[in-house]
Amino acid sequence: MFCRYGCLIALLCSGIATAEDAPKGCGAKLAAIEAQLIEAKAAGNQNKVNGLTTALEAVVADCEDDALYAERLAKVEAKQAKLVERQNELSEAIASGQSMEKISRKRQKVAEAQAELHQAEAELEQ
Repeated sequence: MFCRYGCLIALLCSGIATAEDAPKGCGAKLAAIEAQLIEAKAAGNQNKVNGLTTALEAVVADCEDDALYAERLAKVEAKQAKLVERQNELSEAIASGQSMEKISRKRQKVAEAQAELHQAEAELEQ
């Protein structure tokens, strides 16, 4: 099972792979888990090795690129809705003349929602 994707990890670690060659979807998920598995084995962390092995088996058995993409797209859409909600709350706070402290908190929440959206969009590209 590990040999099937071992070449992929070797290619990624060698620096030969470019961004266009990098795996996406389930392949990227497998590569990330296998990289963590190698690190855990090197560190002698058997509990982490066991957990990552279980995760790897689950990805191999259950991961489908279309389903993973749909899940990530739904996450992006949810984060977009959250950002719009936070922006509306900020606009309302400004329009109603709330204190600068409350407006500052609302701005912080908008910034956090933007960061979460950017993270979700980055995951969508993987």
